[in-house]
Amino acid sequence: MAKKRFDISSTLNKNKEAQLAKKIPLKKTTKDPDQIKERVEEIHADEQPKAVAAPKPPPPPPPPEKVKLVRMTIDTPEEMHKKLKIKTIERGLSIRDYVLKLIEADLKKSK
Repeated sequence: MAKKRFDISSTLNKNKEAQLAKKIPLKKTTKDPDQIKERVEEIHADEQPKAVAAPKPPPPPPPPEKVKLVRMTIDTPEEMHKKLKIKTIERGLSIRDYVLKLIEADLKKSK
């Protein structure tokens, strides 16, 4: 099937008639980087309030020990999954965190 040719001459003629804004040439200036750096430092020096040295924050806690993880997959009824999802959202937890807490609590009971 051959491509249909489009006549856009009327659109081009309208654009020729349209009054477009005149181009304004940009002023090219050469600026001295040293002067700019000095001015920036002056501005920032004026903005910074002279404050008393704040105490150093405590060092960050050591990273947690890496624990080897094992994947577990379970199949649950759809209705149970919906209820579980609602409950975890209400508590602001993920399903994973919720299930891990339940398992941990159960394991502590059995000791």
